[in-house]
Amino acid sequence: QLNVGSRDEAVARSSSPTMNQNQGHPANEATDDEDSDGKNSTSYKERRREAHTAAEQKRRDAIKKGYDALQTLVPTCQQTDASGHKVSKAVVLQKSIDFIQHLSQKKKRQEGDLNTLRKEVVALQIM
Repeated sequence: QLNVGSRDEAVARSSSPTMNQNQGHPANEATDDEDSDGKNSTSYKERRREAHTAAEQKRRDAIKKGYDALQTLVPTCQQTDASGHKVSKAVVLQKSIDFIQHLSQKKKRQEGDLNTLRKEVVALQIM
């Protein structure tokens, strides 16, 4: 006597492509790093390497643009230090942090001053 569930599973297995047990890929399909005849594997690897190199260069360019933008926005960041050498990325980041903290403290002081002035206005309106 056949179990219906096992019969359905057997049909599903027989209709799916044969799996290559060593690689976990269907036996009639090539893996990512080999073509069906194996002759173009070098060109495929070359294309992947070139794509990776291009993506990495794009990432480095974006980071460089970010540092350049920070140097122009932060008044304490100069293109070169006192000895004429370019300011390091670490210095750009530290000076940017210092400048942002300075702006934050300035904002808090101004908010306090604004609240004080508002209270004075209300007090003068009452008089």
